[in-house]
Amino acid sequence: MNSNLNDEQLGPLLRNNWQVRPVKNPDFRTAVWARIEAARRAPLTWGAWLRLNAARFAFLSVASIAIAGAGGGWIATAQANQNREQLVQRYLASLDPLQKTEANNR
Repeated sequence: MNSNLNDEQLGPLLRNNWQVRPVKNPDFRTAVWARIEAARRAPLTWGAWLRLNAARFAFLSVASIAIAGAGGGWIATAQANQNREQLVQRYLASLDPLQKTEANNR
């Protein structure tokens, strides 16, 4: 192939040699209709939907429970720390009533 072609020669050369000729698939239409029919035959009940999506449903359930448990644990820890601090303040106030604590201000 000559690599020194100018634009006038390159255009017709590419037009003649670079044409796409796709291979025809005689079963294309049959395959499309087979997929459509398979989708139509899918059961439309809740039970069938759950069977088809059981893994996704189980994962989402476990993830939701884990997130709720972690959030609840975090909130419970924060509340326990706050309660513990209040108990310490009240105990100190009971030992020395003249000591100003946050518990007396409440």
